[in-house]
Amino acid sequence: MSLPNPVALRAAASRLPRLPVPPEGNGPVAVAVSGGADSVYLLCALWADPTLRPRLRVLHFDHRVRGEASAEDARFVSALCTALDVPCAQGRREAQGAATEAGLRSARDAFFARQRQAIGFEVLCTAHHLDDVVENALLRLARGAGLAGLAAPRVLQSFRDGHRRWRPLIEAGLPKAALLATLRSAGIPWREDATNLLPVAARNRIRAWLAGGGEIALGPGYAEGFARSARIIGEAQSALLLWARELGCAVANDGSMPVGALKGRPSALIQECLREFLYHHGVSDAGSKSLEPLTAAIGSGAEAQSAVRGLVLRVKGGDLAVLREPSAYGQVERSLRPGVADDESGLLAEIVDVDETLWASLSRGDISPAREVYLVAPPTTLAWRGRADGDRYQPLGSPGSAKLSDLLINRKIPAEQREALPVVLSAGSIVWVPGIPPAASARLDGPTRGALRLTWLGPCLG
Repeated sequence: MSLPNPVALRAAASRLPRLPVPPEGNGPVAVAVSGGADSVYLLCALWADPTLRPRLRVLHFDHRVRGEASAEDARFVSALCTALDVPCAQGRREAQGAATEAGLRSARDAFFARQRQAIGFEVLCTAHHLDDVVENALLRLARGAGLAGLAAPRVLQSFRDGHRRWRPLIEAGLPKAALLATLRSAGIPWREDATNLLPVAARNRIRAWLAGGGEIALGPGYAEGFARSARIIGEAQSALLLWARELGCAVANDGSMPVGALKGRPSALIQECLREFLYHHGVSDAGSKSLEPLTAAIGSGAEAQSAVRGLVLRVKGGDLAVLREPSAYGQVERSLRPGVADDESGLLAEIVDVDETLWASLSRGDISPAREVYLVAPPTTLAWRGRADGDRYQPLGSPGSAKLSDLLINRKIPAEQREALPVVLSAGSIVWVPGIPPAASARLDGPTRGALRLTWLGPCLG
């Protein structure tokens, strides 16, 4: 569907219901627009407010996942912004083809960060709505998330770099069906992303499951109930963090956190402090199970050491810190179960199909092996452990095997990170270490059904 002429489009957008007013401030308001129905509605409804209109700046990021369809999205957003006379900045991922959600989010966030420096915005507006709140809650509940994870996506969220993300569609209480009905009635077109209908992602499967009978099972208005619960959970989390700061439990300049005042305190308070500490060190959404040893130690005033998402944390002398000297996981092998993120190692194993498009991306080297690899390995034999003296293997593209320590040094991975990286094994043989290509012995020879994808969920390397 093509866009109406600019006069008709502006007239249609001006009739959309007004959204809540943005957070305080007079600077630019950046709007993330993909070209889909949610973000098109968001942009047009914000544009309908004449006092806000001059402050709008559109950001469009081409993930380069869908080939020519992605390029068409970019052209559509450009034309939409031209018709509304809104400045538009566009970026694109260097690699192309399929990638993990974490990889795409990282590339998109890097683009937003660059634009924040160029434009100077403090508020970034995204098109999350009530359905997103429901999907997020179900996903996070199944993974055992903490309060921060269950409260997301929040109406207003502050980030460490100083910017805030504002989600007015959630604040307005709008579900997806209402957005679509309004756009159709107004005659405002949007782009459809066919991959949203594929059952390859957990979020897509949940969306289809809810569409098939969510209202019958949960009752009308269930999305509003989820949103209220998320808000209450968010308020409870904020209260715990405020309590923690009053007790002096804040991350210091050296990256440590005093936790002696938490002795004898509720475990919920201790876990929120741990999550705040991990977030400061680049790790988010750690499951409660991985935090249990540290929670118990802090609550009793004892000393402990534990790995969480590729970071080794130590509680000693009333301080929580990231262990910088060689530490590690030890030589005991732990099984790696496909489909479940392993919080201790920071690894996620998944069984996926590598089609022609993805194979082409892999062949070109578009997907960095630092965080994501595809290989052939029986999922029943997967395990991981810490590094051992004498570890060696032959990475893909290497003429022969080499010591793992030398491979990590050659990749310029800092010593403190090298010691916290897990070694992935299949039937006892090394098949991957994050930051290095996978083993040549486990390489794919072409498009493959049932390939193994390994993703590193820990902090960025280097």
